[in-house]
Amino acid sequence: MTTPALPPDDEHRPEGFGFRTGVRSEAVAVGCAVFVLALGTVLLAIGAVIFAGEGQWGFVLGLAVLELLFIAGFVAMLHMARQRHRPRPD
Repeated sequence: MTTPALPPDDEHRPEGFGFRTGVRSEAVAVGCAVFVLALGTVLLAIGAVIFAGEGQWGFVLGLAVLELLFIAGFVAMLHMARQRHRPRPD
């Protein structure tokens, strides 16, 4: 018994829901990246102010490193978002 061969696909179109599936448009993906960066930055800034007020400079430095990781994640999300294109009507 043989299975029927699938016709060749000209373009792979991922299905599903999520950032990497291609379902979201470029604008939505960029908006998500900006939102994540803004929220993370605000929370880290609040934490840095609190720790600086208590004189815990090690934690402030740790939060600064964490902010650098947020920025790196933001750049990676922008790179993924720019690889998206609006689907062409067939």
